[in-house]
Amino acid sequence: MSKKIAALAIAGCTLSLVALGVAGMAWWQSWLDQPLEKAPLAAPIEIGDVAGVTATDGDLALELRSLDDGGNTQLIWHCGKRMAGMRYDYAAAWTQVQGRVLLTPATHTLRAGEIHVTIGAMRGHGAHPTPNALINTVRANRWFLLDEHPTAVIRGSSIVPRGPGETSDFAAAVDGWTHTLSGTIALNGVERPLAAAAKVEVGDDGVRIDAAFPISRAAFGVAGRQGFEPPSEVDDEVVIEVHVHATRDPLGIVAELSRQLVAQQASIASLTAQVADSSARLERAESALDELRRKFATAAAGPQSPAVDVATLPARFTDQVDYRNAAGDARRKDLGYAPEFEMVLVPGDPAAGIAPFYVQTTEVTWQMFRAWSYCEDVADDTKVAELRAADLRPSPCYDDASRGFGFEGRAALGLSRRNALAFCRFLSERTGRSYRLMSGAEWAWLAKAAGGVPQDPQAVAWLRSNADTDLFGEPMPMPVGTKPANQLGLFDFWGNVAEWVMDDTQYLRGGSYLSENRELTLDWRADESQDVWNATYPNTPKSRWWYRDRFDMGFRLVCDPVNIPSGR
Repeated sequence: MSKKIAALAIAGCTLSLVALGVAGMAWWQSWLDQPLEKAPLAAPIEIGDVAGVTATDGDLALELRSLDDGGNTQLIWHCGKRMAGMRYDYAAAWTQVQGRVLLTPATHTLRAGEIHVTIGAMRGHGAHPTPNALINTVRANRWFLLDEHPTAVIRGSSIVPRGPGETSDFAAAVDGWTHTLSGTIALNGVERPLAAAAKVEVGDDGVRIDAAFPISRAAFGVAGRQGFEPPSEVDDEVVIEVHVHATRDPLGIVAELSRQLVAQQASIASLTAQVADSSARLERAESALDELRRKFATAAAGPQSPAVDVATLPARFTDQVDYRNAAGDARRKDLGYAPEFEMVLVPGDPAAGIAPFYVQTTEVTWQMFRAWSYCEDVADDTKVAELRAADLRPSPCYDDASRGFGFEGRAALGLSRRNALAFCRFLSERTGRSYRLMSGAEWAWLAKAAGGVPQDPQAVAWLRSNADTDLFGEPMPMPVGTKPANQLGLFDFWGNVAEWVMDDTQYLRGGSYLSENRELTLDWRADESQDVWNATYPNTPKSRWWYRDRFDMGFRLVCDPVNIPSGR
């Protein structure tokens, strides 16, 4: 009886924990998706003169309202804090803005400007994943340490053209600034002088102003924080951006913005096409250069017979990616390790014009590739910048390069063919051997020489049907060499990660952990597509080194039989 009671107690406890977990997940999701708390609407502000400047005949006064209210003005604040040694930046746009600018169209002169902003009325700005939660938390923690969020007032009463060679003390000043805007900023009952480098353009019927300036929390008595972050971790400096585009005809702004958007989209499309064309040309040029390198390496090895004598070559040899620095090269770091990899000899096919070559028994692993791609072996940042500028090393991956699968024992993945080729060149220079990618014809020859498509794919390949899955039930790449090798001694020739080959066009062969069993055919290939594989990459142009939306591709090394070390 006591055992039954204990079992019931355990079951009840388990159900309670499950219910608590489900409730916790629901609360967390509701926190992420919370609506933005509405700040009370500020009463309309009567502005007689503008920042103390009285209008005269010929002057034009234009009203300012927040973009969030369909207006013509945007105010953004930026600040940051440190947590666990990492810096986090916050940005928000104020949603309640009222003001007026005074200009003289005849002389294209801005005379004055005045903006009133309700401090508590804000929304998340930028690419923050949960902007509403961010702003509500900022308010709850009294970011400005005020019981009630007041109205801040920014006044500019003096606008002086920029002098020849004049520079701004503020490092984040607006590019191409044309004027120094002087006045005051009032917040929390404190008024301080203001001087901002601004880009000002005055036309016949409107004005455009772009400015950025810093303020000090301590100067306005809003330096403290409530909540769990210590005040010492919050930056004292807050940067405020002001963007005004005011005109007599508000609909004119909409029309102009529409024209600008269309022009920008056309420009981006043109730039994308140019980058794609240039990349394709560069790939072809690099392929030709690699072929020349191979021929020079063969010639430097001495006279060769028309056909390589396979009997004189070792069946296998072991090589390494040496990240040590025994020679004491000042340009290199000594990482203290040299991951080894094995190459196996494959007889060629004279009838198809394929000479004997060596193939890596496994796919290239992160242990071989990561330090090179992260530039961890390079001594200083200046040299890293030089290597990346010369396309000798990849730019940083936008996300975790392992895509959350981990690095230990797994194939390097998510990388472009350019990335793989650059590593081959690096390894060739480091070892003195001719490493490269296999050609499409060589891949087809390997597939046929190993018996074609396996009768039981799951016995030798990691596919969607048998790979481990993550917490969301999606298949994962597996550690290399954990399935039996094929007849040629090659592991994961089918599945795990699809492999780049070297032809005029860019494509993958062999299938991957995302492939269905039926997709394992001698004809299967996946053609490279930036638009699809990098659809959500946030920058333009998109990365030429890494993919963000498809990352089941890697590569395998091939080596020509020149300068081969003794093996077995």
